[in-house]
Amino acid sequence: MTDKLRDMLNSIPLPHDLDERLELGFERGREYKYLRKARLKKTLIAAAASLAIIIGSINIIGIERVEAAIKQLLQYVPGYNVLVEKDEGIVLALHQEVYYEKDGTYVKITAASKIDDELTLTIESNYKDNQEVLLKDEKNNILSPKGWGIAGGGEFWKGEYLFKVEGEHTEYSLITGDLELSFKLEKTKEVEDFLQLGPYGQDKGISIVAIKKPMGDKLMISLLNRSEEKIIVDYPFAENLLTTVWNPTLNIEKTMYLIDRDGNKTYPTIPSSFGNLMSDFYFHTADKEGLKLVLPYVKINYPDLKTDIIRIQTPGDGEVEKIDKILNLGKFEINIIDVRREEDEIIISLKANSTEDEILDDIRIRGISGYGIGLNEETGYTELFVDEKEAGKGFSIYFESPTTLLLGNWEIDLD
Repeated sequence: MTDKLRDMLNSIPLPHDLDERLELGFERGREYKYLRKARLKKTLIAAAASLAIIIGSINIIGIERVEAAIKQLLQYVPGYNVLVEKDEGIVLALHQEVYYEKDGTYVKITAASKIDDELTLTIESNYKDNQEVLLKDEKNNILSPKGWGIAGGGEFWKGEYLFKVEGEHTEYSLITGDLELSFKLEKTKEVEDFLQLGPYGQDKGISIVAIKKPMGDKLMISLLNRSEEKIIVDYPFAENLLTTVWNPTLNIEKTMYLIDRDGNKTYPTIPSSFGNLMSDFYFHTADKEGLKLVLPYVKINYPDLKTDIIRIQTPGDGEVEKIDKILNLGKFEINIIDVRREEDEIIISLKANSTEDEILDDIRIRGISGYGIGLNEETGYTELFVDEKEAGKGFSIYFESPTTLLLGNWEIDLD
């Protein structure tokens, strides 16, 4: 593995809890994992329910971190080949998806890439026996994954797997249940400049390339980006926003869109992947001249930001303890307003600020485990709900790794 890739692996944070959203296949999203309590407020229950469409299980031993780094380094575009900077050496990749179907059962290898001794594999299927996925190399060695993530809903499931491999093999077989599916990796293409990959837009030090693929009456657009300083974790898509928890009066265009010469807007369906640095989006419009793709923001994550830790005494039943403590989180501030107790519930009132061109979307809350978070429309505060057994006589709380919406003007002419 190259030093550059190692640096990227070390700098990319492990993701929050993951879920899978299903519409015409698998879609990828982020969510907070909210546990419900029967007596939780109706508004909070509704907000949490709207986030969790289909909940998947995840076993994180580095698969997301590796995949994110590979995508950033290689600008990984399944179906278009993989493109890599010249100084990164030989990288092997799956150039086209591999599909198997028989008697209504299908298995599809959507992506695969190999750098040195690490091979990542992404598959989708409705095959029932999905408990184990193995890899066979050219010497018939059977390998188990070192890291994986699995999610599903209904009849479908999706998995991402990381294998440690040996040798210069290019031909492998995926084994799951009684099925064996062969695939071949090929050397990747090389490009002089990232911006050669397709039409692009640039703003605030971030370049976004859009690669379009006409699909009859639909248009698929694959997005890639480059930034020297910021970690871009998502593109504009309303289904993947948490801002109403922290910014109830958010008044921006929440989703990217296509606009034609007559000013008509077309919004995408749920994307096939919410990748850390790569996503495919589908628009129900035929390709034509004059189309532009508009991205009103990108999602940015700051993994190294962290507030001070504050210690809070748990109030008695029916009591409210004023806190009014501001914790600095980079250029953002988290104000802990107060904490109150209602029987066995501890409720912490919070208020976060946003800047003129960067809106807070998500924060990791540490020190205390809550079972729910939502907006109190009467007070305008964000409320974190904690079980009194978890709080005890007192507890600590701090905040880290904020995700924001960086507003900008990425307008890309697709002609």
